[in-house]
Order: sequence, then structure tokens, then C-alpha cells
Amino acid sequence: MKAFIIGLLKNLAHPGTIIGLVVSIAIPFLIYLGPNIGHKDTIKNLDLYLPLPLFIVQLIAAIVIFALLHKDFREWIKGILPEKKISILMLAFTAAITIFAGTQIEARHRVQSDESVFMSVAQNMYYNQESGTCNQGFFENGKLNCVGKSNSFKTKGLAFLYLLGMPLLGNNLHWIFHMELLMLPLAVLLMFLAIVAWTRMPLLAFFAALLTALQPTVLFQFRAMSVEPLYIFLSALSLLIFKWAYDRNTLKHWALLALSLAFFAQTRQETVFCLLAFIVFALPKILDSKGPKAPVFFVTLSLFSVPALLTISYFQGFGFQGGEFEAHGHFLEDLARNWAEMTKPLTKNGELENPFLTYFNYLFAIGAIYLLVRAIWGAKKKEYFYLEILAFLLLYHIQTYVILENVSGDFSIQINQRYSLVMLPSMAFVGALPVTHLVQLLISSMGSKDAKQNAMTTALVTLVAGLIFTGWTFHYKEDFNKNIMYNRNHLTIEEYEILSWLKEQPKKERMFIYGRPWHFIGYGVSSIHYDRARQMSTLDLKKLIDKYKGEVYYIRGLDCWDSQTYHKKAVEHRIATTCDVFERDMDLEGVKNILITNNYWVQIAKFNGRKEFNPQNIIAVSDLELRAGSEDSTKQSLFYRFNLNETAAVANQWDYTILFDGDTIAHGAYSNGSFSGSIANDKLKSGYNQMEFVVQNRENGKLMADIQKFYFNNAEGAVQLTELPYVSHKQAWGKLHKNTSLEGNTFKVGGKLYNDGFGTHASSETVFNIEGKYKTFKMGYGLDEESLCSDGVQLQIIADGNVIHDSGRFALGNLKVAEVSVENVKTLIIKTNSYEDMDCDHVDIINPALIP
Repeated sequence: MKAFIIGLLKNLAHPGTIIGLVVSIAIPFLIYLGPNIGHKDTIKNLDLYLPLPLFIVQLIAAIVIFALLHKDFREWIKGILPEKKISILMLAFTAAITIFAGTQIEARHRVQSDESVFMSVAQNMYYNQESGTCNQGFFENGKLNCVGKSNSFKTKGLAFLYLLGMPLLGNNLHWIFHMELLMLPLAVLLMFLAIVAWTRMPLLAFFAALLTALQPTVLFQFRAMSVEPLYIFLSALSLLIFKWAYDRNTLKHWALLALSLAFFAQTRQETVFCLLAFIVFALPKILDSKGPKAPVFFVTLSLFSVPALLTISYFQGFGFQGGEFEAHGHFLEDLARNWAEMTKPLTKNGELENPFLTYFNYLFAIGAIYLLVRAIWGAKKKEYFYLEILAFLLLYHIQTYVILENVSGDFSIQINQRYSLVMLPSMAFVGALPVTHLVQLLISSMGSKDAKQNAMTTALVTLVAGLIFTGWTFHYKEDFNKNIMYNRNHLTIEEYEILSWLKEQPKKERMFIYGRPWHFIGYGVSSIHYDRARQMSTLDLKKLIDKYKGEVYYIRGLDCWDSQTYHKKAVEHRIATTCDVFERDMDLEGVKNILITNNYWVQIAKFNGRKEFNPQNIIAVSDLELRAGSEDSTKQSLFYRFNLNETAAVANQWDYTILFDGDTIAHGAYSNGSFSGSIANDKLKSGYNQMEFVVQNRENGKLMADIQKFYFNNAEGAVQLTELPYVSHKQAWGKLHKNTSLEGNTFKVGGKLYNDGFGTHASSETVFNIEGKYKTFKMGYGLDEESLCSDGVQLQIIADGNVIHDSGRFALGNLKVAEVSVENVKTLIIKTNSYEDMDCDHVDIINPALIP
């Protein structure tokens, strides 16, 4: 051993090797140092313009070298192929799993923003030869005009592969879903071959590859546009090429491995750290002589890893986590939470709580103990096979520590569950160790002296074991159909619904105004941000609408809603104020509302340009007041006042109308000024009286403003129900609110606001003692828009045990009105009932009044 180490050091000390080593270390050192010595712009520009030419050179070099070595590869691969029966079984199971994934899992995004970034970078590479994200842009005349771009914090390898397919398959990147699915069988078979090559244990390779492919997380990601499937594919490819280079030990083989590893480094920023395992285990071979193998390997690997190194350098110190959360310093906490998430029991309905199989994780734990024991036991006997496996895995998974430490690696956040794919192949390999050992023991116990009989027994036992593992995954078919992975991810659902709506529309050139325009850019559709649209002049907006022949759309999405829609650890920043101002200033025509969660809709509207007026100036209404008359102070009237302040020319097309309890009391052409009037006291009815102030465009009938005010007249002993104490109350969730909704907001039903009433949650029952004093009970009711996902509610008014009003099933929409006789009634009950699902059943009882 001593002589071996001395020999390596002597070869390392060769001038050519030292120069190569210095160059290969200098490249990442200088790149990382750049931003810290005032050259951040240099790194920024290199990150934008250097990756694409490097990728092209890397691809050409790999093709040329493989072409020179293809005959050698054919001979080498024949030498490692296992017995046919195991190979056929691997092919059969791989085909079955691929067919299952392709038919049972819908192709769609799982991590929307990240996946869209890769797509947008690919578009920018293809059209502009830039490796940054095209955040906003227009597709026109066969070009992409990026009007907003930035360096991509994602590595660029996946985007480069998309670029390669675009000349043939087009810039509508939906075809990527097929590419990712195709990668599944390739990754499984490559993993099988790589483990066979290194271990000469076909059964271990079979079970490791099978267990990897059968994990729900893996299958879901291979039906998405994520980078993690490419990670699994390239890790297996690199391991296979590593063994080939290790066996043949020539300059060309090591150069090809360096090219493969360098592209592997382009999958995730953290992947760079796993290269250490390959380097350490390659040293005995590349330093077995004083030739060029070592310097070529080191320099090639360092040079073609530059795109990932530039990204890491440019974004060093950048905080990606949003909300209140700081990512660093939670490694052990995340590790414990992730284990809990990955071993969660089934739900009461027998569904997967998360896309992980509990048995797999415990199998890994058993395998880890098994590997450790075999490594220690083997070392004592000077057999280092298992110790070398353990050492390689520990070096390889430095990247796992970096992932969990550097970002919010908390699997309770669904979008983070994809990080598990970095670990799952190794976990499957370790878990396959005891399985393989048990299968071998079983085969030995059934063995015979006949070699053919033994081979048949091995194949049969392997088939049965494979069917058990595969059947266990396949029996969760319904969970795959329901998209159990990320089925609570608001943003992926939002994008899915928008694209579904878009598919229903005739094919036209369109442009979207959206909070995340790069999502559309990735699919080859023009899109800009809300802020850019607001900054454009009225004339430029009109030109834009004309350019797209009216097909310009505004989308109010997730970013426009409040903090209830996201996790405090998520990389999200809400811009609700921007959206509210945009909607106030722009002329929008509603097209489609799509419910995403109980907290928000996706709202699609046709964009007609900037409003030619200030909506806040249209009409301002004062509160209603009861005042004494100017001529006779003993008589009172309901006094109202409103101001019309808009001076834009378009206001000449408007009329205003004032309604009292539904009857028009004033109407005229819109003109600036302050207006007032009164309603005689004798015209006020007992209970709630409504005045409505409406401004409408007489040319097109468009409603410009609609404001309602209420006045409660207690004449003749009318009583607001909110002022009476209730005898009892019960409800399914929360507590009864007076004059606010269940969540403490102003009542909002059918888009209109109300101030008086009760906020409750169905099912509920509120009992009042009205002592037979009243003749009529009036109220409005509806579901509050603060929570949007109700499947419907029933409301009943019960008088002394008799149902006197039954709403039937009602859902979100305009206010419903009930007016019932309660003469001689002593006990009044307002009851609400949920239907199949009680979620979001926030019921508002509006303006309830008892009239004598």
C-alpha cells in the first residue's frame, strides 16, 4: 500500500499533471472569486453568453470521441451483460413501468416556476443565443424579442437539451413531456447496466433499478418537465462510462468520462459536489503513469463544468427562500421531518398521504445497517468491496447535505419532494442489498446441481419478487390518476387550468399580461408583466391590442392573492397591490373564472387598454342620514349626497341613476358636481331601506359604478336581528360573527359589500326568542366570497318547529332574499346545512330584520 501511494504521488508530481491540476483548480477558484473582487458583471455576462458555445463544443467532442471508441464500447458492453433471463426480466419490467407511467399519470408540471424557467431559457438560447431567462417577451417574425431578461439561477443543461429538439419539434415545448417519459426506461436500463458493471451482481442491479423506478415520486417526475429525471439518467450514464474508463484506462475513455460528468454537473447546482466521489475513485487509474490522462481529465472536467460554476458564483449569497424563512441551519430538522413525511401512513381512505412508499424507506434503513456491517466485517478480512461502496456513497452524497442545508429541503412542502430524486437511486441500491441477499439464500435453499435448473429457479424467484414490488406500486393506480403528488400545489393547478382554457380557444396569436410571464414564454406565447403594461403609454397599449387583433388577456393569478395561499417557506412574493391598481386603471372584460382553492380564483379577462377615466372619480357617496326638513323641523327625511368628479371626455357617454328600494327616483346625464336629495320619512318602510347609485355607459350598456347604501328604519318597533340576543347557537367550525364574515371581513356576496348581519359556517343553527311580537321577518343570505370552494349550502328558516323558508341548494352567487310571515311565532331558528363537503361553507345572513 505504501509503495502504491508513493507511486501515485510521484505521478502526481509530474510537471504536466501539476499544470493540469493547477489549471483545473484555478478555473472554479477564479470564477467564484470574481463577484467578490468587483467583477460580478463579468461573471454575469459570462453566465449569459458562454454556456451555449461550451455546450456545443462539449457535445461535438463527446460525439467524436464516442465515434472513435464505439467498437470498443460494443465489445466491452458484451462482456458485462448478465445472463439473458435477468436481462429479459429487466426489459419486461421496465416496459411495464413505462407503460404504466405513460397511461396512468397525466403529463403536467409538478414544480411550475422552476420547470418554466428551463423552458424560457431554452427559448432564449434558441432565438437569442443567451443562457438567461427570458422573463418577458414577444414572439414575432420568427424571433423572440426579450423585453425583460435575467440570469437564470437554474443550471442550463436541461434547457440545452430542449434547444436541441426545437429545430425539429418546434417551440411549443409540450413535446418535452414525451422526452421526459422516454428518459424513464433509458435511465432504468442504464442504472441496471452500471450496477452490473461495477458489482457483477445482476440480481442486485435488477432490484436496485426496479426499486428506483417504482417510487411514486420518481414516476411523477418523469411525467413532468423537471430536471431531476435528467439527474437520474446522467448519474447512471456517468457511472456506466466511469466503469468503462476504469476498465480500459485510456486517454480517450477518461476524456469522455470528464465530458459526461461535466454535463451531469449541469443538472443541479449541488451536483458539482458529488463529482468528488468520481474524482477520488478515479485517481488510482489516472495516476498510474506519468502520461496525459490525469491533466486531460482534470482540465476537461473543470472547463466544461464552467456553466454550472458561473451560475453558482453569480448567485452566491442570494436568498431564494421567501416569506419568514431562512433556509440555512435546518439540516437535522429537515432530515427528521423528511423521514416523517416519507414514512407517513396511509390516509383513512387508504390513499397515499405523500408520493413515498413507507416500506422503501425502512428497507433502506435495513440496507444501510447491512452495508455498514458488511463493510466493517470485510475490512477485518481485508476485503474492501463493501467499504468502497460505502465510501463512494458518502462522498457522493455530500450534495444531499448541501441541498438540505442550502435550500428549504423540507418535504412537507410538496414542491421540495422532488429533491428526494437525488437520494432515491442510492437508497434503492442500499435497500436492494438485503433483498438480494435474501433472494440468493432462498435460491440456494431450492438449488440443485443442474445449472439450467438453478438459472430457471433464479429467474422464477426474481420474477415473483419483482411482481410483488411492482404490484404494490401499481395498486396505487387511483392515487396516480388523482395526481397525489402536488395535487395541493396551487401554482401548478393554476397553470394547468389556464392551459386547459387556452386549448379550448381557436388558434390565434395571443399575448398575456401575467405575474409570471416566463410561464407563457416557455410555451412560445408572448407575455409581459403587469408592471410593464402599466408603464406603457395609452397609445402603445392600443398598438399592442391592434397588433394581436384584440387577443390580449390579463390573468389575475396566485401572486395577486394574499398570504393565505402560500407556505411561509415557499419562494413566493405576493403582489396583490400591483394587481389591484392594475384592475382599477385598466379596461378589463371578464372571460373566465376558475376556482383553484378556497382562497383564490384564476381570473382571465380580455384586456382593452387603459381606462380613459379614473374609477375613483366616477362617484363618491356619503352615508345616508335622517335629517329635519328645512321648512318644517318636525318632519324628517332621509338625506343622501353624491359627487360626480370624472372629467374625462368619455364621461359624456354616461348616465347616472338613483334607485330607492328598487324604484328610480333620479336619472340624468353624467355631469360634474355635488348632488343631493331626500326621501320623505313617510316613504320609508320599516326595516332596511336600500339606495343604489348607478353610473352606466349609455352607448354600450357597460356598468361603470354600482354603490349601495342601507338605512334601517326602526319605525313601528322594527328591530335588527343582530340587536337581539340569541337563545343558543352551534356551528360546524369557528364561531358566530356579528356584522362581519366568518373570517372577520366585511360581508361580500355576489361582488357587493354589506355591513349588517351574521357570519357563520354551515352546518349551523341559531335560535332566537321573538315572543310573538312580529309579523314579518326579512333577510338576505349567501356564501361569502372570502372562501370560494363550497359545494353548496341549504338554508332554512324555522318558526316554532315549522320550516317556513327553504333555500334548496345554493352556491356562490348573488344575494338571495327571504321574506316570511312570523305572526304569533315565539321561536325563530335560522339553520344552515352542508352537503357532501363542508369546506368553505361561509354563510352570511345579511340585513336580518323583524317587522311588527
